[in-house]
Amino acid sequence: MILTTLLIACTATAEVPQGMAGATFVGHCYSIGASTLGGKPDFISVDPVWSSAREGDRVIFNSEGISITQLENWLKEADTYISPLETSIIKDPAKEITQ
Repeated sequence: MILTTLLIACTATAEVPQGMAGATFVGHCYSIGASTLGGKPDFISVDPVWSSAREGDRVIFNSEGISITQLENWLKEADTYISPLETSIIKDPAKEITQ
C-alpha cells in the first residue's frame, strides 16, 4: 500500500525541455531501469511512473544522440522492459510530436 501511494505520488509530470525527448516505459522495476540508464550517453533523467499495476520509467534524453530503440534495448538487456507507454519530442516549444 505504501509503495503504491509512493509511486503514484512520484509519477513524473514534468514537461520535456525544448530540443529533448521524453519516453515512458512500463517495466518490472523502476530502480533497475534507472540504474541501467544512468550514465548512458545523451541520457538526461529518469523518474518513476505508475501504469495500471506496473512500475515504469519516465525518461528524458537528447533525441539527437540516442533513439527510443536504443533505450528499449538497454532496458531489455537489463530484463526490466515490458512496453513503451508514450513518447514525445520537443523541437519547437509551440509544437509537440506525440507517438
